[in-house]
Amino acid sequence: MSAYREGFGWNEATERLFKPARISEGHTVADFGCGPGKISVEIGKQVGSDGHVHAIDINAEFLEIARENAVAAGVSDRLTTHLKDGVSLPLSNSSLDRISARNAIMYVDDPLHTLREFHRVLRPGGLAHAIDGDWYMMVAEPIAHDAWRAFVEAASHACRNSDMGRKLYAAFVDAGFQDVDVSIVANADVDGRLLGMVRNMAKYAVESGTIDPAKVERVIAQVEQAHCEGEYLVVSPQFVVTGRKAD
Repeated sequence: MSAYREGFGWNEATERLFKPARISEGHTVADFGCGPGKISVEIGKQVGSDGHVHAIDINAEFLEIARENAVAAGVSDRLTTHLKDGVSLPLSNSSLDRISARNAIMYVDDPLHTLREFHRVLRPGGLAHAIDGDWYMMVAEPIAHDAWRAFVEAASHACRNSDMGRKLYAAFVDAGFQDVDVSIVANADVDGRLLGMVRNMAKYAVESGTIDPAKVERVIAQVEQAHCEGEYLVVSPQFVVTGRKAD
């Protein structure tokens, strides 16, 4: 939890991912799967005193941190937290200008149902915005392709929809959104920014019981050694999709 408190902040890379949401002053916005609320707080700054942010998450401790962050940033008066599981949203029909989800749709049981909920709570002309990864499109050097593929397949049990990124476009269309736009952001990590993610995947892989733990250890050892020797490279593409509710 301390890692969540320290990380997941707003930076230049995050700004690039959220630019397609076109959040402006006066907007009412939901941050679905808000985690520790760093993004919710930044959105609170962007919508100004006339706007409002609904921070939604399944984890009560995350929401407590989100409230703490909002107080520290001076935007607590424009942020409301909601403890929900994502099956239904705690918001009325046509009540939002924007709804955004970063690396959250991949964890819900029924992505299409969740996106239809997004559609329901948006006002006509409002935008839904989702960012999700696709574990099977990740690249990790210098790991051999077959070894990396086996590693990812074993780890994927921890994520209900580990290839959600590629499926977002069709899901938005099926949920009734118009003018659906998709782009892919794939910054290469050569500094170790994604090492924590790879280490977590290793834990998931071992927990699955479907792969020899020694194979997982070899993958991590290779990644760690490459990082020490300056040859490390990991790419984790992020699919960025927006869709408009018809006027």
